[in-house]
Amino acid sequence: MKTEVHAEEPVRDDAGFTLLEVIIAMFLLAIVVTGLIPALLGSLKLSAQNTNIATASQLVGQQIDVARSGVATCAALTNYKNAVLPPVVDARGVSFQPIRNSVTCTAGTAGIAKVRVSVTLTGNPHVLATATTYVYITS
Repeated sequence: MKTEVHAEEPVRDDAGFTLLEVIIAMFLLAIVVTGLIPALLGSLKLSAQNTNIATASQLVGQQIDVARSGVATCAALTNYKNAVLPPVVDARGVSFQPIRNSVTCTAGTAGIAKVRVSVTLTGNPHVLATATTYVYITS
């Protein structure tokens, strides 16, 4: 009986990454992520700005509804325009200032009055949203 003796082949340990390869991969990933940070920050800023504009548009719509639902006289619309409006603070803590810009009507005559409303951030003159409507004046 002949027994064959095989010399053991050396076992190669190529399964897995070395510590150096992991460090290089992490370094490359860090470079890619660092390049994406400005885009992420820009999108967050744009999202906040769009939320401000949407809230301002909603407030303008509310003020226009108030103008249309009131008594349709020139004196009532003039009182509407001259009313002092408090700032409105949304859920994020941002303060908006509704402004009733103008009412154009002729007292004592029937016709159409032009009402213009806008909203700014409190303390900032930049208008976020504005709207103009016409109200039928009965007398």
